[in-house]
Amino acid sequence: MKPYESYTIEDFLEDESFRKWVQGQGSTQEMFWLSFPDKYPDRREAFRQAEHLIRAANVAGEQMVEKEIRAEIERFIENVSGRHDHLEIGFSEDDEEETRGGVFWKRWLVAAAAVLVLGAGIGWYYYQNNETEPRISATDTSPPNLVTTRNDSDNPLKITLSDGSEVTLSQQSSLRYPSEFEDGARVVYLTGEALFSVKKQGQTFMVHTGKVVTKVLGTRFVVSAFDNDRNITVQVQTGKVSVYVDKPSEKEVKGLIITANQAAVFEKSANQLSKTVVENPEKLPNGAVESILKYDEVPLPVILRDMEKSYGIPVQFDADSFWACKITVAFSDESMYDKLSILCKTVSASYEIVDGQIIVSGKGCSK
Repeated sequence: MKPYESYTIEDFLEDESFRKWVQGQGSTQEMFWLSFPDKYPDRREAFRQAEHLIRAANVAGEQMVEKEIRAEIERFIENVSGRHDHLEIGFSEDDEEETRGGVFWKRWLVAAAAVLVLGAGIGWYYYQNNETEPRISATDTSPPNLVTTRNDSDNPLKITLSDGSEVTLSQQSSLRYPSEFEDGARVVYLTGEALFSVKKQGQTFMVHTGKVVTKVLGTRFVVSAFDNDRNITVQVQTGKVSVYVDKPSEKEVKGLIITANQAAVFEKSANQLSKTVVENPEKLPNGAVESILKYDEVPLPVILRDMEKSYGIPVQFDADSFWACKITVAFSDESMYDKLSILCKTVSASYEIVDGQIIVSGKGCSK
């Protein structure tokens, strides 16, 4: 077994399984690396720095003259490694052979540092020359000095934040976040789509997507905010989140509270935030009702209340009108909407989704 309890940045960078996991290439030890910071808290800082270096080294960029970036690279390496001795950096003809030996990690550090310096230089050049180079987001309001991770691969990319929260970044999406969360709110900035599994702590976790802010303490939800989409959506899988339009000039910020299987939709053109139900509601993992399968002459309100508990979505109806409607039905793997359609057809009723709730209406049944 590898000495993970004493792993350094160099060890992480040399570990093929770790590199594949960071790059989203299907590491066989994915669950191990996800739990590594909690299992080896003393190695957490080296773990984070190595992860960021590998992500940076994967960014494509033009090469610069070595002498123009030598000083910056050396300074960068000294900062991340904690060493203060002078480190000579050069690229000799024997580099390929040395890479197979003990200096492989140096090449990774040099590559990552060069990319970071290069990125800053190119960004400054285009800014000074007023070029229209595409940015991460047209509505990006994030502060400087954040780590940026972009997923240009064909597979979802998992990111573990410093608080232990996990983000699964969809294709063509990017996330900006601090390497370490400071006191106060945990704040990240998303462009595109991501699944968030937020670790519950005393600090609020906030996701900024243009004008829309999603605020939670700890839960699981999906945010979709591509620049070219007409809407920004937040879909909750478990727990509860608050979603609001960011208006710093107003003292009172109006927003929505959404729970499991509900979604908040922000229409960019109308500047309007509304609540609805997700397209494919899933049963709650620890719902009060184990299953909705077979009913024999059961009043409709009882079945509707079971459905409400199973999916966590409020169901509104006139209990007195529907109490005399006795239902005999056997469900299997139908979706929630299919179940509703079957029940409504049985008693000549109808349903609609209003403000994240299910409204069932009809004349009911005669007693």
